Amino acid sequence: MNEPLLTAARRAISAGFLGLGLFMGMWGVMVPLRSADLGLSELMISAFLLIIGLSLCAAIFLVTRVKALQDDGQLIRFAGPVYAGGFTVCLVTGSLPVFFAAGVVTGLAAGFLDAGLNSQSSQWEQKARKRSMSGFHALFSLGMLIGAGLVTLLLSGGHDPAVGIVGSAAVYGAYIITNRSWVSAEAGMKDDIQHGKPLRLSFAVILFLGACISLSSLVEGGVIDWSALHLNRVLALPAEDAGRAVLFFSVAMTVARFMGDRLAAMIAPNLLLAVPLVIAGVLLTTAVVTAHVTMLVWAYIFIGLAVANAFPIIISEAGRAAGERPLREISVIVGFAYFGLISGPALFGVLAHFMGLDATVLGIAAIAFALGVASLAMPRFVAGSGARADRVSRP
Repeated sequence: MNEPLLTAARRAISAGFLGLGLFMGMWGVMVPLRSADLGLSELMISAFLLIIGLSLCAAIFLVTRVKALQDDGQLIRFAGPVYAGGFTVCLVTGSLPVFFAAGVVTGLAAGFLDAGLNSQSSQWEQKARKRSMSGFHALFSLGMLIGAGLVTLLLSGGHDPAVGIVGSAAVYGAYIITNRSWVSAEAGMKDDIQHGKPLRLSFAVILFLGACISLSSLVEGGVIDWSALHLNRVLALPAEDAGRAVLFFSVAMTVARFMGDRLAAMIAPNLLLAVPLVIAGVLLTTAVVTAHVTMLVWAYIFIGLAVANAFPIIISEAGRAAGERPLREISVIVGFAYFGLISGPALFGVLAHFMGLDATVLGIAAIAFALGVASLAMPRFVAGSGARADRVSRP
């Protein structure tokens, strides 16, 4: 692809990720209103989130199995408007059955859209010969911020947020469905689909990268869900001070994600994960044992610096190893990430219930340390996969 086509494709992928985050940010702000309007208990909200998570995993499974879903450009054009429309229904409907049904549709569409966009991002990196995965994912984070800010602004001004939500869905859906500036699919893709070519990465490599991305999701969810509660209940910090742990963690993630591509071009990408995660694991363990609040917050900052680029780096490495048309390989690995997001809250919740919040934070520390050590071995696992990709892709 020439430079103008690559530039157009980058704009399309960036807009896709921005919109993917936009509606998730809106959902975060709308939860209290949705709870009041629909009479949702905490258990019902948990069930809704579980439905979306399971639907996401189902979508990933379908992408790897159904040949008609393995053209990532067409997959995005189909899933983008459905995702925007489904989330809009969830955010404005007054019917509880419709709310849950729309959650299933939204989860499936989100899984399709996420898999397609990550595949496009990997192909863009390979054709442009430069890293950009962290930048794409930074736009997802920016989209969440914009979505949350837009709904908050409308609510604070006394306006109906449905106007902004429906308008955003219409604009995003129209853009995605009419856009044709995706990375070229290449002629060989149709043969791969029609003849069911096997995965280009070995099972061992997929399992290793999947385990790494699942652990990163566990760590990220653990910090977001439990760090403030631990600081508040165990170390007796006021709620507003305890919440700063999540704030600093989020700021660290955002900054690191916007800088990730530049840093990965200068040093080994796996070291961007390994070094801060090992440091964070040691700091977090020491801080819990000594009840040192400042050290604890610094540990969360280091985790944010590492986890910010875990997803982009792992997906990027998988795409490079798989070669062109890595949709199925990336879909499987993304599925591991969603498994971590779904299982994480329950896992840490059980740990907190039976062993206390200190044990939960120590569990986060252990996982962070293990992921850091595993990241050191990532180049060795992935190094031999390129030859396999070449062999499989030949006619």
